[in-house]
Amino acid sequence: MKRIIFIVIISFSCFPSCDKICSTDDNKVGPCVHEYREAIFHIASVQDSVTSTAIKFAVIKNLKINGITQTNFFGAINYGIVYSDSIFYCNFPCGFSIEPGTYEFTISADGYKAKHVKFENVDYSIYEGGCPSYNDGGKRVTILLNKE
Repeated sequence: MKRIIFIVIISFSCFPSCDKICSTDDNKVGPCVHEYREAIFHIASVQDSVTSTAIKFAVIKNLKINGITQTNFFGAINYGIVYSDSIFYCNFPCGFSIEPGTYEFTISADGYKAKHVKFENVDYSIYEGGCPSYNDGGKRVTILLNKE
């Protein structure tokens, strides 16, 4: 019996703890940690199609990701965007979601015609595996709107 206890104690003392081999600069520990370093879809800017003047605020309606209507991004990475009463309000730049695929929506701004847009193959450019793993490098787009 003493021999079994001795072997168990020696076995556990020979293995380094995970916090030494799996920690990150943020002190996140464990082999199953996956980090999304940014949103997957970014509207970098919305501009006047003739003058290229930046439009600072717009409304997004009927947002679909992979054909599924979105109602919010609770728990996902997002910035510059809020949701209220079936409408997303964006201050540019804005970014949202972590879901790869096809994004389509109607975007409008005061004094501009509404425009339906579709972006296929939205994905992260960096998929780093290991312990821990992460995604980074979301898709960035610029949208041009025509005056009314």
